[in-house]
Amino acid sequence: MKKNKLYKINTSKLWNSYNYVKKYNDFKYSEQGDAQHLNTRRDRVLDYLKNSNTSKKITILELGYGAGQNAKYFIPKCEKYIGVDISAPLAKFARNKNKKAVQNGKAKFLVGSMDKKLKIRSKSIDVVIIIGALQYVIDTNYCLNQCKRVLKDDGGLIIAQTNTFQINEMIHPRKFFINFVKFLIGEHHQYSHSDTIRSLLLETKLKRYFQKFKNSWWLNGWPFASGWTDVWKFETHRRLLSYGRLKTILKNNNFLIKKSSGYVFFYNNRNIFTKLMLPILNIILVFLNKIFIFSFFLKYIAGCSIFLCKKKDDF
Repeated sequence: MKKNKLYKINTSKLWNSYNYVKKYNDFKYSEQGDAQHLNTRRDRVLDYLKNSNTSKKITILELGYGAGQNAKYFIPKCEKYIGVDISAPLAKFARNKNKKAVQNGKAKFLVGSMDKKLKIRSKSIDVVIIIGALQYVIDTNYCLNQCKRVLKDDGGLIIAQTNTFQINEMIHPRKFFINFVKFLIGEHHQYSHSDTIRSLLLETKLKRYFQKFKNSWWLNGWPFASGWTDVWKFETHRRLLSYGRLKTILKNNNFLIKKSSGYVFFYNNRNIFTKLMLPILNIILVFLNKIFIFSFFLKYIAGCSIFLCKKKDDF
C-alpha cells in the first residue's frame, strides 16, 4: 500500500478513535495552560473575518471544526455555517455544543475528509476557515484547490496554524535543539507528539542512520529518552508548518495573501520565573508586532501564523 493511502486511512482511524478525541470535548479554553494561544488565534480569525466581509449574510465553511468550540463564535457572524471534519465523535460533540444553531438550520456539522472532494457546491461559500487542521492534511494542494472551487469569486480564505519554529518552544533547551535540527535537515513532518531526542533520531530523516540503534542502552537512556513520549497508535504524520512554509504553500496554490500576522509569543508558563517574566516579554512583543517594521520579522517566531487570502481570478 502506498504511504499516502495508508496515511489517509490511519488519519481517519486516529480521529475516529473516541478515546483519542474525547480530550478535545473536555478541553476548557479558560483553564488549560495554552488557552491564551488558542483564544488569541480565534480572536485574530474573528478580526480577519470582519475584514473579509462586513455583511452577516454570508456562508462560512469551517474545515476541521474539532469539538465546535470556535464554531459558536463564527455562527453569529454569518447567515449559514457549514463545518466539515473527519471525526464522527467530534461531529457529535460539536452538534451538542451548538445545538440551537443546528436545530434552527443555521449550522451543519458534516463528517468528511479534507483530502477528498468536499460535498459543497462550487462558488457557494463566502469564507473558508481552517484553524489548526491543515497540518493533518495529506495533500495540501488538493485541499486548497477544493477551497478555491467552493469559494465565490470574491470569497476569502482564513488560515490559522501553529508555527513549528515558534519562540515559545525555543526557550526550552531540549526543544530548541530538536526544532533546530529539524530545521537544519529540512524535516517537514512529525510522526508522534513525542519531544525526546530519541524520537528525533528515530522518526525524522535521521532514522536511516539511527534505526539500527533503536534497542541500544544508550539511545534508551535518560539523555535521549527524557521528555514527553506520545506514540501514535496509527501510522500517520503531521505536517510541520512554519510561517514561511505556509506562506509558500498558499502562494503556490494561487492564493493572494491580503494580510498575515503572528500571535502570541509566550504562553503556557509553568514555573515562577516564566510566570513572572514571560508574560511581560509577550506584552512587549505583541505591542511591537503592531508596528510594521517589527511585525515583518516577529511573525516568523510567533506561536500561530494567521493568513487572510483571496483566490486569484485565474481559477
